Amino acid sequence: MMINKLENKQNGGVSMSAKNSVLMGVLASLLLASGCASDQKRTAMGAGGGAVGGAAIGALLGGGKGAAIGAGLGAVAGGVVGNRLDKQAKELAQVADTKRTQDGILVNLKNDLLFETGSAKLQAAAIPQLEQLSGVLVKYPANRILVAGHTDSIGNPTFNEGLSLQRAKAVQNVLLEKGVPADQIRTEGYGESKPIDSNSSKSGRQKNRRVELVITDNGAKTS
Repeated sequence: MMINKLENKQNGGVSMSAKNSVLMGVLASLLLASGCASDQKRTAMGAGGGAVGGAAIGALLGGGKGAAIGAGLGAVAGGVVGNRLDKQAKELAQVADTKRTQDGILVNLKNDLLFETGSAKLQAAAIPQLEQLSGVLVKYPANRILVAGHTDSIGNPTFNEGLSLQRAKAVQNVLLEKGVPADQIRTEGYGESKPIDSNSSKSGRQKNRRVELVITDNGAKTS
């Protein structure tokens, strides 16, 4: 027994619970890895991040050989996620204002096209666009989608926060009706707390009134 304890100490023994904690942390980082300036760079960055994560897992479980194997598997996983997000972003860009971000995809839906002033009832003209977005989103079961409502700073902050949440839920309801699974979507109402432009001008306030789809990929394999 003493010899086994000594061997474990000399070999830098790591408990199973510690290994599991590290694995979960590295895997979470791996699934968010993807990139910046172009499709090719984003995919490469995802693969690079995956390689680092995979190497860490492999080293923890199997030393140098494990690190090499883990790096290869991680690079593949990161590249797959990056490619999938790149492809989806291109499809969504045909429907709405879409930006490929480091962590995923941001789709900006302008409130002026969705709702009347002070209302959370979707205008009829907004429905076709949401239906088209749904048609893309249902093709990607690894998606995790945050529907986030935002307002300008005009009016009562508490009212604005509630209105932004109601508008986010109105958009979510259309996506659900058109087949996007409920477990992929959640909503938040941020009111006036996250402006993207100055509220001191009409054009700035117009930009701040929006609903955003913040899309990430959970890294699951899809057919």
